[in-house]
Amino acid sequence: MDEALDRVARLFILPFGVVVALGMSAYQLWVAYFGTPQSMFHYPVHVMFALCVLFLYSAHQVQGSHRALRMAIDLVLVGITVWATAYLFMNADYLANRFMYVEPLSPIEMFLGIALMGIILEAARRTIGWVLVWLTLAFIAFALFGNYLPEPFYHRGFSVERIVEQSYMTPDGIWNVPIAVTANFIFLFVLLGAFLLSSGAGSFFTDIARSLTGRLTGGPAKTAVVASGFMGMLSGSSPANVVTTGSFTIPAMRKAGYDKNFAAGVEAVASSGGQITPPIMGSAAFLMIEFVGVPYFEIMSVAIIPALLFFIGILAMTDLEARRLKLSSETADTVPRLWPILRERAYLLGPIVVMVWLLMEGYTPTSTGFYSIVSLLVLLVIFDPVNRRRIFNVLGEAMIQAPRIIGPVTVASAIGGVLAGIILMTGLGIKMSEIILDVSNGILIVALLLTMLVAVVLGMGMPTASAYIILAILLAPGLEQMGVPLIAAHLFIVFCAAKSSITPPVAVSSYAAAAIAGSDPWRTSRVAFKLGISGVIIPFVFGYSPELLGYGTWYAVTWAVMTASCGVIMVSVAAIGWLHVPLFWYERVVAVAIALLLMVSDWRTDLAGLTMLCIFAGLVWFRKSRKT
Repeated sequence: MDEALDRVARLFILPFGVVVALGMSAYQLWVAYFGTPQSMFHYPVHVMFALCVLFLYSAHQVQGSHRALRMAIDLVLVGITVWATAYLFMNADYLANRFMYVEPLSPIEMFLGIALMGIILEAARRTIGWVLVWLTLAFIAFALFGNYLPEPFYHRGFSVERIVEQSYMTPDGIWNVPIAVTANFIFLFVLLGAFLLSSGAGSFFTDIARSLTGRLTGGPAKTAVVASGFMGMLSGSSPANVVTTGSFTIPAMRKAGYDKNFAAGVEAVASSGGQITPPIMGSAAFLMIEFVGVPYFEIMSVAIIPALLFFIGILAMTDLEARRLKLSSETADTVPRLWPILRERAYLLGPIVVMVWLLMEGYTPTSTGFYSIVSLLVLLVIFDPVNRRRIFNVLGEAMIQAPRIIGPVTVASAIGGVLAGIILMTGLGIKMSEIILDVSNGILIVALLLTMLVAVVLGMGMPTASAYIILAILLAPGLEQMGVPLIAAHLFIVFCAAKSSITPPVAVSSYAAAAIAGSDPWRTSRVAFKLGISGVIIPFVFGYSPELLGYGTWYAVTWAVMTASCGVIMVSVAAIGWLHVPLFWYERVVAVAIALLLMVSDWRTDLAGLTMLCIFAGLVWFRKSRKT
């Protein structure tokens, strides 16, 4: 029986999955070049491809008991997915002209709507976990039974048919802004990342990172930080980045002398930073285009300084830990030299340069992603004889891998659209903003703390994109009412949601790194949270200091970056508890106070912080000299 199932999976299911994945990539490239069809055609087609790829590969890989039944279930889910989405894109004109919430749903529309929502929840359970499933069911229950709830959560309640119609038949549910962004923008950049990885860009960026950091104290950890930052810009997924780069950076850190929990924590934190690092960033950045209504280049511009400060903090911690442990650097003969690497493979930077240039020129993210992919393929054919000979393998690998990567993002976006529709339908977003304003009593720092708490709790075990969708609708309006600039409020939420992947108890990136390092997942997640503490503080600072988002005169921005960098380093000193000598607990508290003073852009706090920093440094030097 198992041999027959293996044969079916190998000869029929896997080839069919490959064909569907290639078809999805080809369709998305065709749309990017010729233009996007009407939304109720394009978005269901995108979701159909993504779900079919997900379930076909699941059917191919299923093992264990009841294998035949589980394989059959996956194939049935594929069939219903095609039926439910085809009904929409084949009747796109009818959907565009029907009277929403007036014409009743037919029995077949009711069945297909419920079936597709159930399939999306099952896909979420498999790819993301139960957290998002239970959250969605809770929101649906809230929409159904809101008339039984007390104020401020009371609403008149909605029928099952109303919820299904909005979620399945209108642009206010599954086919809302999140799916629009995924189908129009995110997939192309995921495909670009897949092309870069299949052409060898992973080893290229790792070699650059080693050449830049290998000779420094604690070089392997700094290599992991830089390499993970590079790779995170391409993948936009923290757990995927951990698995990609952690397989070789974590063993290198262990060999250099770092504790296994620390090594896994460094990889988890650095990988989470890729989601906030320009130029590609994560999928949440593309969602910001629609929610904030600004060009992507502006989002990139304001994210540069916070991302820089985040990585300065991680590098400072790895350096302090290496010096505390008296670790040595790599020998010169084992570290690759930068110039030969660039001379041989610098063309791999070409697509990123093209992307940034096109965004600066005002091209849409869709056109930018398409032409970046084309530029990469042209450069491979011209400059890379190895990839020139295997160009069809590069094409095939990337066009198969990208649909597999986009599956969880598409599922999260579809559910995010349903939740966004329910939030708007019930008025929950306005109520949450009122609650935060009332509880905080108009005090901004309290509102920011409440927002971060909700963001971290909702983001646990959930992709950054889906957490951002919910929080942008629920909480961003309240922050804006309290005077936080719109783009700063949304970037604050992106930072908070991104940090949830390293925040216990559901720290998915930390757990992935712990599996590679063979470390305790709970201890690893605690170490990762400590290493990423600067990423918790930085969002609060730019909520008060627009200079850290690049707003202001060049000298004001430069001074703010310099003092904030000193502040981030002091946060690292406090977290590690060492600066030439072990620090007492009260010295670590003072270091935190100095950091907070320096990170806020104001001449009075800067003056106080720099004065305290000089005194602190003098006392540490005095203690060191006495010890010597």
